[in-house]
Amino acid sequence: QVLVIHLASMVRTQRNPQVPVKEFWDTRYDTEEFVYGRAPNRFLSGELQKLNPGRILLPGEGEGRNAIYAALLGWDVDAIDQSNTGARKARQLALDNKLNINYQVHTIETYTFKTAYYDAVALIFVHLPPPLRRQVHFKLMEAIKPGGRLIIEAFNSYQLGKTTGGPQSAAMLYNADLLRNDFKSLELIYLREEETELDEGIYHQGNAHVVRLIGNKPTK
Repeated sequence: QVLVIHLASMVRTQRNPQVPVKEFWDTRYDTEEFVYGRAPNRFLSGELQKLNPGRILLPGEGEGRNAIYAALLGWDVDAIDQSNTGARKARQLALDNKLNINYQVHTIETYTFKTAYYDAVALIFVHLPPPLRRQVHFKLMEAIKPGGRLIIEAFNSYQLGKTTGGPQSAAMLYNADLLRNDFKSLELIYLREEETELDEGIYHQGNAHVVRLIGNKPTK
């Protein structure tokens, strides 16, 4: 059981702070190229292969690479993002693969999460400012079914100063203690800060420092 959340609408890379977030992502995705690639995130894909398909939610799904992969595995996919260009590319990618995904254009602040509905959530390189981060993480826990799973991969504090992805702000980078505290009600399966090699389109390339979490929502 898994709830997968991928917030491409949030800060995932170095962004000009003078440009509104929605405008930034609309511009970034407005190209024939899939700027984070067409293949799914490797950590997420490996974890989804271990699970029985169910309902999966991917907020901030951007160009749709993880949504399409989940649908190919048999997941019932809900995806959201505030970028219209990202949504257009994701929907076309679904058509090209003869798949159906429910992709809605929303900001994370305005989206109403269903309660105890999803079997999985995955936050893949989702970086939020602290007050919003805590609010969203709480809502995600409520959206997962008892026994459902949370999957996270994010850039950790050692990524500061690197050009292989992630926000260049210490306040926006995560670490194991932060995630442990935000999701202290989880039954943790895996939580570790690691070094990895990214190969995800043109913006996530090369050596990177990440933090990874896998946990189940308690059944009682």
